[in-house]
Amino acid sequence: MAITRRVFFSYILDWVVVAAVAAAGGVLNYISGFHRPFSLTDVSIAYPNHPDIVSIPVVVIIALVVPAAAIAVLNLSAVLVFHGRTEKHRFRRVMWEIHVGLLGLCAGLAVTLFVTSGLKDVVGKPRPNLLSRCSADLSQIPQYIVGGFGDSLNSEAESLVTSAICKQSDKRLLDDSFAAFPSGHSSFSCAGLVYFSLWLCARFSLGIPYLDLSLEPTRQQNGKRNMTASARDKQAAPPVWQIALALTPIAAALFVCSSRYADFHHAGFDIISGAVIGTVFGWASFRTYHLPIRRSYGSLAWGQRNRRHAFIRAMEGSEISDEERGGTNYELNVLDTGAPERVLTGGSGHPILPQSNNQAIETV
Repeated sequence: MAITRRVFFSYILDWVVVAAVAAAGGVLNYISGFHRPFSLTDVSIAYPNHPDIVSIPVVVIIALVVPAAAIAVLNLSAVLVFHGRTEKHRFRRVMWEIHVGLLGLCAGLAVTLFVTSGLKDVVGKPRPNLLSRCSADLSQIPQYIVGGFGDSLNSEAESLVTSAICKQSDKRLLDDSFAAFPSGHSSFSCAGLVYFSLWLCARFSLGIPYLDLSLEPTRQQNGKRNMTASARDKQAAPPVWQIALALTPIAAALFVCSSRYADFHHAGFDIISGAVIGTVFGWASFRTYHLPIRRSYGSLAWGQRNRRHAFIRAMEGSEISDEERGGTNYELNVLDTGAPERVLTGGSGHPILPQSNNQAIETV
């Protein structure tokens, strides 16, 4: 009971940390950050003020709500194909997959929100539609000049002024006008949808076919030596409809990113930077909790942490019991094609790599 309680509280602590990071990102998003000086004659910030093509609630729905619901539903549906296992084991395994899937998604989004909001506050880059939002007091230009060589709007040399020249009464809107870098829509959508795309690839065992050179020739019972099956029998190109389904989140993320350029809320560099930030954190979050998909292992999450991974374990110098190791067995079945199929027979979900066709069982 103590172990179960400890594991339960570790799950709760994971979500508390993720929620704290997300809350910190939300706070950073609503504080007044740095306002970079700008020129009233800068054409790059003179675009009209258009409403969002994709609103923030819509971004939250497509990058968080939809992936979270799909992860939960697809994992629960997997219960129907779990044969030969106890109800308790099936429930624990599915709950672990759901927990890890949702935790990875939310962790990637929370870190992305925190980093994006922090960068917006520190950089304070004007949006392309700043001048239309600012409503500058042109009669007071000399009072607010902080750089450049001009002293009026008609000077041949440009002058830089502060945001204090703006007559915009909505302080929140004015602060948002200096939040161009990086694009929050782009980073948030890419973090959630890249993660979801990778998760779908793992769930459908989608991967680029490869030639496994680790497999050795096998012997039949009559003693005749046969070479391993050809590469085409061991690997198969995934169905096009599954590829299309797995790449649909990427297409949605690209649409969100491009919409930020079309509605004059961001420059191209801001959008690309946000997309890179979101993609990096989405990929890193997926790899933190799931096996790589490059060899089509399927939707297998890394196992739970235990005393073997504890900070003081290396200092104790004691042997690790089988119970602490997890006692997880993996059975390696050989298909009719000669290719091995790894079957998880219990426990944590650590992967094994097949070495030969005559290998039967390996215990981690």
